[in-house]
Amino acid sequence: MLAILSVLIIVHECGHFLVARFFGFQTPVFGFGLPFGPSWTVGKKWGTEFKIHACLLGGYVAIPELGDESNADAFGPPEKPFQKFPIWQRALVAVAGVTFNVIFAYFVCLVMVISMGDPVTRVIAGNCIKQNPIAQNAGFKPGDILVAIDGTNVTGQADTISMIKAHKSTPMKVTIRRPQEGQATDLREVETGRLDENQYLAKENAMKLLTLSMTPNDKGQIGLELGDQPQYFKKIDGNPFEIASYAAVKLVDLTRSMLDALGQMMQGLMQSITGAKSASGGAPAVGIGDLHGVLAVVVFGADVAQQDWSKLFLFTIMISMDLAIINLLPWPALDGGHLAFMCYEAIRGKPMEERAQGEIVKWGFISLIVLMVVIMVNDVSALMTGKLSFKAMKDKAKEVRQQKKDAETQSQESDASAPKTPPTDAPVKGTPKSDLPEAEAPSSGTAAQPAPAH
Repeated sequence: MLAILSVLIIVHECGHFLVARFFGFQTPVFGFGLPFGPSWTVGKKWGTEFKIHACLLGGYVAIPELGDESNADAFGPPEKPFQKFPIWQRALVAVAGVTFNVIFAYFVCLVMVISMGDPVTRVIAGNCIKQNPIAQNAGFKPGDILVAIDGTNVTGQADTISMIKAHKSTPMKVTIRRPQEGQATDLREVETGRLDENQYLAKENAMKLLTLSMTPNDKGQIGLELGDQPQYFKKIDGNPFEIASYAAVKLVDLTRSMLDALGQMMQGLMQSITGAKSASGGAPAVGIGDLHGVLAVVVFGADVAQQDWSKLFLFTIMISMDLAIINLLPWPALDGGHLAFMCYEAIRGKPMEERAQGEIVKWGFISLIVLMVVIMVNDVSALMTGKLSFKAMKDKAKEVRQQKKDAETQSQESDASAPKTPPTDAPVKGTPKSDLPEAEAPSSGTAAQPAPAH
């Protein structure tokens, strides 16, 4: 996994390096790792000294002509006088790393689609949120597979959330699949790619089909945790152009889901920092302790590879796109920070004073180092407590589901053994078989009424 992450970092820095050399920028140092502690010079070519640093947590290409030149002496005397390059060339150099990450992610996505197919994702219901019992009252259970909302198929977590938010204070019907009692195979336990499309669909179609009726609150929330999980690979047929186009669309869909998840994470993080309370039924707030970095990526990715190697394709794509998105943030010392300075220069007609820009870059870099220290502490803590184990997460989820099943079975046995005293003025007409509402298939046009809250 460290090798994959290293390749992604090198790809990013090669983007800066190659475009900078193309336009004639000086690149005194190409470093793999952060410029702290001991370093080893691998060689020198094209006026560039190639180094490997002991702290392998990133990489950089020194390009003094890209922006602030006040610290150019740190890389030794220049081989020739610095030039003033136009903004458009500097902007292309700044965005080249991100562009190369996107191109690499597309290449991996194309290889995945050609060799294995498109990973088809199912949206899985998690726990119901007690503060907003809409989903609980409707009959949702952890592990339910969401199929459709008002007859429209759901394709992913972000898509499902958008569809639910579109029904603010408006009734809707959610079609789900639920394993029947005694069903041999729980599809949530099947590794991606172990079943082909026909095998998976046959087992999924054997599940009980239910339609639950509910009305989201005025914020478009139903009080339900959601997650998505690839279940099988769908073979993609077509000519090379069609397959290439399909891979591009797939990458766009994955990126949109990532942006939506990052937006929710930033919202939760800001709520944690400001002390604001999340809305009832919203996603649990994300705190500083939930931020993770390189160590978590390496450990978790290696565990994922051991448990289900087919997920490495998606894992690599998402890490590559994550590097692209993070580097575009307008923060000093990031690519987005350079672009922000260039926008300021284009609007003002002249660059920011070197001293002011140097101070902004310095404090931006210091803040990144502080954040990296916090993230490293989180990673080590999570590693020591076993939170980064993919297998442990699956085992824990399986244990929780089994506990819920045992509790439901015990509750049903208690109800069955309890004495039933019918009213003296009316005969007993029967008792309900289940707390959950039965539902017809979507084609029937009917849905069960939500179960009352107990």
